[in-house]
Amino acid sequence: MARLPGVYPEIQDGGLGLVPPGGDGQRVVVGVSSEGPVNQVLGFSELSQVPTLLGTGPLARAVADQLAYGGGQVYAVRAAGDIAGSVSADSANPPSPAVTLTGDPLDAYEIEVKIVRGGGLGAATFTYSLDGGDTVSPEIATAATYSLPGTGLTLNFATGTYSAGATYRFRTTAPGASVSSVQAAIREALNANLLYEYIQVAQPTDNGMWAALDALATEAEARFRYIWFLTETSPPGDDPDAWVNARLAEKSSFSSKRVMIVAAWGEVVDTLTGRLSVQSLAARVGARISRNRVHVSPAWVQLGPLPGVVQIAPFVTTPLGKQSRFTNAHALALDTAGFTTVYRLVGREGWYLVEGRMAAPATSDYKLVQNRRVMDKATTQVRGVLLDFVQGHVDPTNLEASLASLIARANAPLRAMQARGEIVRGRVVVPPGQDILSTQELRLQVRIVPLGYLREITLDIGFENPFLAG
Repeated sequence: MARLPGVYPEIQDGGLGLVPPGGDGQRVVVGVSSEGPVNQVLGFSELSQVPTLLGTGPLARAVADQLAYGGGQVYAVRAAGDIAGSVSADSANPPSPAVTLTGDPLDAYEIEVKIVRGGGLGAATFTYSLDGGDTVSPEIATAATYSLPGTGLTLNFATGTYSAGATYRFRTTAPGASVSSVQAAIREALNANLLYEYIQVAQPTDNGMWAALDALATEAEARFRYIWFLTETSPPGDDPDAWVNARLAEKSSFSSKRVMIVAAWGEVVDTLTGRLSVQSLAARVGARISRNRVHVSPAWVQLGPLPGVVQIAPFVTTPLGKQSRFTNAHALALDTAGFTTVYRLVGREGWYLVEGRMAAPATSDYKLVQNRRVMDKATTQVRGVLLDFVQGHVDPTNLEASLASLIARANAPLRAMQARGEIVRGRVVVPPGQDILSTQELRLQVRIVPLGYLREITLDIGFENPFLAG
């Protein structure tokens, strides 16, 4: 094109080697709650938003834990709660006059109703607790029915004479979502134009759900979303041996490089209500992962024990306090099988993670969550910078020189990760002998040296006699 004499700048881009964001620490939580739109992604940055937008239930608790212990931004998708919670009465409850509990529970509760002042219906009074007696309501007059606020449940008092001190106990389970409902909620997150590392499913799950999550991870990878899933097991009963053995049997037919299953439940201080309740520790594990850089093991002892945990379930109450029946032998069995769990570290208070264990085989490069995170970040960012070169032209007779800019850009994310201490080193290699003229395809190899992690330190210690040195 003919132009008049002069200076014509052509401003270039990409020379700084900046890399696209990788979504470090961002997460999505999927579950059931009492409020909020179904199958719609909501963003949370403040704890006060949670009860307003989500009400109560497993999703609200998990989002609150993620915010309180992990910080940052948390996305949530309310799944359709098509599995109702259950109510069961203690077999030792006084048979007459009867107190029954009806309704659909919005969460898991340990309800304890205690008669304070004896007498007939209307004259007798009671208190109730939602956490097994740890926190107790004010004294209330009996009536035919009493709705327990914010629970979806109603106490029903039969006509009769109540004795002071009589105690009625009930347990409820939280509502849940079926596999198809969880899948629908997750696909809303997959379709959203958001960057995140993982999706937490905030409800007890089994190997059927784990398999569905693994399939969704494969589906996401095919759409260039490199994410993983965090979920939890069913809660323990009173027998830790039976619970662990059931989990081992459940896991024996399942493995995944993109699913983490947390097999740890404990009595914790509920982030939203302040009540003591037995909950999965999955959200607190996820929060710890999110608040640390991708290369940091969530089991690093320097990070301290998992916060807010009173005791690991199952436990018994003794005159000395609550004592866990979950032992380090149970922890080792679960860890070996591919669960993320907790253990007692002699010399330290509290409960520590054994490892950030993915449900992958023991020989997999991705059995540790930090390796999963590092690889997903590198893949996302290297792919992101290479998109600029799609349909670009090269000299097929001098590939090395023609691809110099491409290789430099592809190496930039790896250099940045190396500078941040997230990897030891990484490199991009162009295999020789590529016929780009015929195939229109460029093959690259990316190789990363990850950090090593000290699971054990063996200390060889003894005395020596300097006079016997010779």
